[in-house]
Amino acid sequence: MWQQAVKPYVESGKLTVLGVVQEQHPDRTRLYAQWRQFDFPIFVDSLNLLDMAVVPVVIGIDETGLVQQTRISPRNFVKKFIEVDSEDASIPDGYNVATEADLQRVESQAKKLATAEAWRQLGDACFLASLASGKTSCDSIAAYAKAVELDPRDGRAQFRLGVALRRRYESRARRPGDAQEAVNRWGLALAVNPDQYIWRRRIQQYGPRLDKPYNFYFWVDEARKEIAARGETPVRLAVEPLGSELAPPVRRDQRAGAGSAPGEGFTLAKSCVAGTDRLQRDTRNFVVVETIVTPARVRPGHRVRVRTNFRINDKTRPYWNNEADDLAMCVEPPARARISEAVLTFPNPKQPETREPRTLEFEVAVDASAKPGPLTVEAYALYYVCENKGGKCRYLRNDFTTTINVDPNAPTIR
Repeated sequence: MWQQAVKPYVESGKLTVLGVVQEQHPDRTRLYAQWRQFDFPIFVDSLNLLDMAVVPVVIGIDETGLVQQTRISPRNFVKKFIEVDSEDASIPDGYNVATEADLQRVESQAKKLATAEAWRQLGDACFLASLASGKTSCDSIAAYAKAVELDPRDGRAQFRLGVALRRRYESRARRPGDAQEAVNRWGLALAVNPDQYIWRRRIQQYGPRLDKPYNFYFWVDEARKEIAARGETPVRLAVEPLGSELAPPVRRDQRAGAGSAPGEGFTLAKSCVAGTDRLQRDTRNFVVVETIVTPARVRPGHRVRVRTNFRINDKTRPYWNNEADDLAMCVEPPARARISEAVLTFPNPKQPETREPRTLEFEVAVDASAKPGPLTVEAYALYYVCENKGGKCRYLRNDFTTTINVDPNAPTIR
């Protein structure tokens, strides 16, 4: 609606449009802009430096740089903004021009002041500098960590630490636990300010279907098709949206249908039914398994979503054997909880041998009677891997556990 409303004034030179989005992944914004054919600049504020608590917010800035309107809509923006002349159309002297941050100066200031705010500002500077140059001499994660150490109630620093951890997790520099710790930090931020919209949405992006307001990235497939039909090449995404990011929300009246037995919410993979205790374990760690629980803490009677990532070990570097059975995940429901919304097999690609990461997800509905404390979900994966291309292939079992933290005081994300 806004694009069509402003188009004549942009084309006539009377209006310049800029957009700002609070998105973890900038390339997804570029794909959306390509699909909708937005031709105006869009800035990505992953850290929510603007402290946006609601969206969208439309701001009208006149030719002198003064904010004239903050409450305009496509229906009234011509009368309230375009047709309103500034009292003083002259451009004032002494503009504040943003320059590249002096990282050494900002770091010295953080060490001198020794406050959470100063260290958070250093984290901001390091994060933005790394976006601009691809590398930087300072570490945003370390700076934000220092900020929350000084003040655990600094919700902004907690949230931004989560953003930085998630970005590292999706890079080659990832460390074990980065993704889960990002979710933990977003939850701590939300506990400080339960009404913060952006912080809540970041958790919901990866969280259970019952707590989703909408399907976050339902448009990706449609966008690619329409862009290709126009003869263009769609923007390539560095990280594909998966599972919970594509899952539609579940209505409240559907929640009772989730159970912990086959036919009551999910179906066990056929290989899970047979006795697999005698299978050889993956003692050489050909495949690294990592689980991420969202949200990090859950109230009794609520749900979490567990994303399970399977990555080929960078050290042993085997291949998936795609000519055998699919990767299967077998989940044992714990007492006081039920498994639901589960995807327990990963279909093999057409190529006989590949090395791509694989992801499976399931949800856990915690009983209202569950006691506070850790709840352990036991699981194992079954897969075929080959030691090297064309080498010896094995059918292996990998046992792992996931811990769900039940906390009556956990922030709700609905």
